[in-house]
Amino acid sequence: MITDPSLDCPGLPQSATGQTALLTGENPISLVGGHRSGFPGPTLISLIKEKSLLKKVQEKGYKSTFVNAYTREFTWENVRRASVTTYTVLAAGQNFRTLEALRNKKAVYQEFTNKQLRERGYDVPLWSPEEAGEVLLNVASENDFSIFEFFQTDIAGHRNDPSFTRIILGNLEEFLESIIEKIPGKLTLIITSDHGNIEDFSTHLHTKNPVPAYVMGKNSHLFREVKGITDIAPIIIKGLP
Repeated sequence: MITDPSLDCPGLPQSATGQTALLTGENPISLVGGHRSGFPGPTLISLIKEKSLLKKVQEKGYKSTFVNAYTREFTWENVRRASVTTYTVLAAGQNFRTLEALRNKKAVYQEFTNKQLRERGYDVPLWSPEEAGEVLLNVASENDFSIFEFFQTDIAGHRNDPSFTRIILGNLEEFLESIIEKIPGKLTLIITSDHGNIEDFSTHLHTKNPVPAYVMGKNSHLFREVKGITDIAPIIIKGLP
């Protein structure tokens, strides 16, 4: 299926408002007056604090987690600029998964092969996309709801480099295929985005195109009526076991 990332607002969809919509189920446009790029400001952070999807799942009595590995710890006291997903974790009062967790196959870095981490000097194993997919599935199987964020496609779209894009999409294809082939029957897989950009080489900006929402597994039937990115979080809550 495809979903509308516009949030009923003119202009190009952007990360701060789009990710907030995905991870709260709320449309933040009226609160901030339009699309907002990059990192969320105080108004969006307040909305995330109240409506974080990870927090909502916990409040229902279920286990939720953010699978991504971080290179450093964040707290409300030391964070200055951070992504929507980082604030989503903080709002739920959860600890961030570390590189030590990654080494123990309990976390996956946003660039799941760990190649970028190794190039920066971190002592971590190099993984194939298939190995990373297996780690993600194992962590997800230990929780009722898990989020993994992959934004290399966004970076590729902004770079507008066909060679780099082919590498990113090739790795992503192997990663997703390994997950789809091995996903346990008790899980539901949701793959979506808060905006488009990698699909259009005529621009290095985001696009107004609809974004795919690929859903398979146990609760996939619940997502048939999804129209916009704000519809996804409420259905996730509805589908909790």
